[in-house]
Amino acid sequence: MDLKKTTEVVAIGSVLAVTLLTQAHAAGTSIAATATAQPQAIAAGAANSYVVTAFTLNISANTSLAYDGNTTQVAINTANSKGMHTFGGSSQGGSVSACQTTSVQTPAANASLSLTNGC
Repeated sequence: MDLKKTTEVVAIGSVLAVTLLTQAHAAGTSIAATATAQPQAIAAGAANSYVVTAFTLNISANTSLAYDGNTTQVAINTANSKGMHTFGGSSQGGSVSACQTTSVQTPAANASLSLTNGC
């Protein structure tokens, strides 16, 4: 993976994390990658949810996404099926970062992510 692709994945993950951190959704959602970009409606959550306002998330082609949260924190994990890593971030730690120190064969978002770091 060249630097440009790595930067694009990190930027996408960062944008998604910021979006979810500012208006997140009900806990434990996973969205599989598709060959084309896909809009994903995110509904306002129940009493135990971090999301307070419904919004539409635009997920890039070949990108999978998982997120989880509660009333005080939210985390996101994302991967591009053509990439080499998954990326995670949360409202507990600030930045989005790679979840593995080495390349993975078939990156996919981790539905069992940690609320601490998104990995």
